[in-house]
Amino acid sequence: MVKDHIVSGQTPIICQRNSCKGKVKPDIVFFGENLPEKFWEYKIDVHFSDALLVIGTSLEVYPFAGIADAVSRKIPRILINREIVGSFGERPQDVMISGDLIDVIKNLSNALNWFNELKSLVNS
Repeated sequence: MVKDHIVSGQTPIICQRNSCKGKVKPDIVFFGENLPEKFWEYKIDVHFSDALLVIGTSLEVYPFAGIADAVSRKIPRILINREIVGSFGERPQDVMISGDLIDVIKNLSNALNWFNELKSLVNS
C-alpha cells in the first residue's frame, strides 16, 4: 500500500492510530539518514560468516558497500546482479550470477526446493 502511493506520486499514507497521526515511512534508510546501530554489528558478524550473498546493488554507497570487502578472503562471496560490481571477481571464491534478478531468484529457489516458501513470502 505504501509502495503504491510512492510509485503513483500520491500523498504518503497517514498513520491512523491516535498516538501517531504522522506520515508512514517505508522501512528503509534514506540517503543522509543515520544507519541503525544494529548495522554496525557487521564488523563482528563477518568473522563468523560462512558465505556472503549480495543481491541487486551497485555497491557504490558506503558504508554498506564495504561489507563485501570486510569478509575474509577465504569466504565465498555470491553476487546476483545485472553486472559485476565492486571487487567481485577479484577473489578465487567469488561467484557471479548475472541476469534478471526475479528470474535468477526464481530459478535458484526452484533448484533449492524453496519455491513454495518464496511464493508464500511474496504473497504475505
